[in-house]
Amino acid sequence: MKKLFFLTLLLLTASVGFSQSYLGWVTKQVNFRQGPGTDYGVISSLKQGTQIFIVSLETENDFYNIIDIATDKEGYIHKSFVKLGDIVEKNERGMFTPSGKTSTYNPEIEIFNNTSMTLTLKLNSETYSFSPKQKRTITLSPGTYNYRASAPGVIPNIGTEYMESNMGYTWQFYIVTERR
Repeated sequence: MKKLFFLTLLLLTASVGFSQSYLGWVTKQVNFRQGPGTDYGVISSLKQGTQIFIVSLETENDFYNIIDIATDKEGYIHKSFVKLGDIVEKNERGMFTPSGKTSTYNPEIEIFNNTSMTLTLKLNSETYSFSPKQKRTITLSPGTYNYRASAPGVIPNIGTEYMESNMGYTWQFYIVTERR
């Protein structure tokens, strides 16, 4: 019985911690909402063909949590209005560069938004916003962080990274344009 409970707990932890993100698009004009249901306010109306980033295929009330890539706004749309596209691969290398030991226990990240756009950085459930060309240091608790970095018109960069105690990190956000 203990083995079955442990195995179930392990599987639940694995499925919650490693949800997969996708690109997709809107199949028909739809209300883009602040929450997962028609009782939530409307952020905007998304036109057919709008490219979206689907945070996870897990739904709440049959609504996907998405980002409108053009505006970098996060909200919800009903899953019946979504066409799935490519999987968004997690950044396996991480994005924060260790800069050396610090005298403070909590890890510190110096972040530079080296673009002309507003950067949104989500670390676990905490969201940070950076103005164009802004440099700022944020202090975290040691541990593992799921991150998502995004800006208007940019496909989000996602991954997981461990932030070590007594360590400083740096990260510079810039945009790379690829032609196919």
